[in-house]
Amino acid sequence: MKKIYILPVAPSLLIAIILLSAANLSEAQTGASSNQAGSFMIMAGTSITEDGSVLIAHNHERKEERPFFLKKFPRTKHDSGSVILFPNGLKIAQSNITLEWMGLKDRQDYTKSGAVGINEQQVAIGGWVSLDQDRNMKARSADPLVKGGTPIGMVPVALQRSRSARELVKILGTFFNQYGIASSFGLAVADKREVWYLETGSGHHWAAVQVPPDACWVQSHSYRIGHIDPDDSGVLASPGIKEFAAENQLYNPESEIFHFAEAFGGRKQKSQSPGSFNSRRLWRGISMLETSLEVQPNQKGYPQFIRPENKVTLEKLISILRDHYQGSPYYIFGNDSLAGQAKPVASENTVYTNIVQLTDGMPSNIGAVLWAGLGSPNTTPYIPFYFGIKEIPKPYDAETRDPQRAYTTYKTLSERYFSRPDQYTDIFPDIWSDFQTKAIKQQINIDQGAMRLYRTDIRQAKHFITVNVEGLSQQALDIAQEQMDN
Repeated sequence: MKKIYILPVAPSLLIAIILLSAANLSEAQTGASSNQAGSFMIMAGTSITEDGSVLIAHNHERKEERPFFLKKFPRTKHDSGSVILFPNGLKIAQSNITLEWMGLKDRQDYTKSGAVGINEQQVAIGGWVSLDQDRNMKARSADPLVKGGTPIGMVPVALQRSRSARELVKILGTFFNQYGIASSFGLAVADKREVWYLETGSGHHWAAVQVPPDACWVQSHSYRIGHIDPDDSGVLASPGIKEFAAENQLYNPESEIFHFAEAFGGRKQKSQSPGSFNSRRLWRGISMLETSLEVQPNQKGYPQFIRPENKVTLEKLISILRDHYQGSPYYIFGNDSLAGQAKPVASENTVYTNIVQLTDGMPSNIGAVLWAGLGSPNTTPYIPFYFGIKEIPKPYDAETRDPQRAYTTYKTLSERYFSRPDQYTDIFPDIWSDFQTKAIKQQINIDQGAMRLYRTDIRQAKHFITVNVEGLSQQALDIAQEQMDN
């Protein structure tokens, strides 16, 4: 039997230990230690992209296996008195009307697990990352997460009510301020003109910053919002955030400028060796976007706003989302002693990958596109699912049976890829090169054809979009199935 030694503890220290233990228990009960394995995002403003669109790229990771698919939700009128009940017990009033939206999700109700999606006003949730492992112990003790507070499932609820990215952030902020916050996460939100990035720091405090139109933001699963002034027009934050941080010694107003990430995050830097899990992903994403910027794989901090010399394209973002540190000592399938020491951008746990594209000057049916892939970015192509499609192609829809489901095929290829890299890295992702080039070029024709039809007959425009998207999605699945049969 193990012996238990009880040391004498000063009363004040004992109280502190009890309070900290209670805070940690409360956070465990909220589900704050989420199932997210990390995730990765890049946000790009309108002036830095080649076609002037807003682009958000995202790899979504999970530790447990769940099939993902696309789903359309119609604009809906709700009865007075209707409510939304979240799994943690939070209950809020339903809005009179919820906007039409399309999203990537699993079989759970979106109030349980969140979703990536676009609504009819061309407002989008581009992606999100878990920040729970990076939130520091001082912040956890000073303001624990709220068990019955606002969960990640509130994000798609806010999307249904928003007509701009700024409004979506404000709606979430209102819920955070009223009910508290149930989980730590970073969120990319956009419309056709603006990109916003939001982080939740504690049970009652959060902040969001607008990404400048001429800049990119690279994000993995650590706090990244730096020096902020809550009174700035490009910043939204919880009331009294600086005062709270000062009172709880999360920053010293006498000698420091308030820094959100330092106040609420930094735990991963202290607990892990540099670059072991997160910083090398940031280094890789930044260095691939801006080759002239001298960033190192093991440095402690990285610039927030990146302004690449070359315009950002879909092709560039796809190449980053598929990255395994090729050509570097960290290449995960290499023979170098550093190989495999850090998780790559395209990790084995990726369950879906997406690029949200929002273009001004077009109606949402044409200008809002969710480029989506299921499984590993290397073993799936990116298919342009226009908001204007009348229905989701059957293999990518929730109702399809497992053997015929697109997710099943792409996920099987992903498993083969990571289990036998010596065989499959020569095949993937090169097998998608011709298809991806075709899909990106075909977007121009789809846009032009749909716009011509849209001026006279919206239904014909939607039919035109649907037929083209179905064709591309089936071609992709045929290529994947052929590879499965080899």
